[in-house]
Amino acid sequence: MDSRISNLEQNMTDSKVSLGRMEVRLGHIEENMLTKGRAAVYALASLIAVGTAVLGGGWWVVQQYLSPILAAIPK
Repeated sequence: MDSRISNLEQNMTDSKVSLGRMEVRLGHIEENMLTKGRAAVYALASLIAVGTAVLGGGWWVVQQYLSPILAAIPK
């Protein structure tokens, strides 16, 4: 009976160590998890980047095509 109890105690110690490791891993996952706030910030940043690229492209089109047309119009 004593040997069975000591085996159970040993298994319980191993289980506690495993649970401790899992808690540490879950803590790291929780720190690095994507939250709604982070997703909103990333979406806003990408929207600003895309908007800047579109406006820059539009400005290039105006410079390349519209400026010569306006310059050719007699005053």
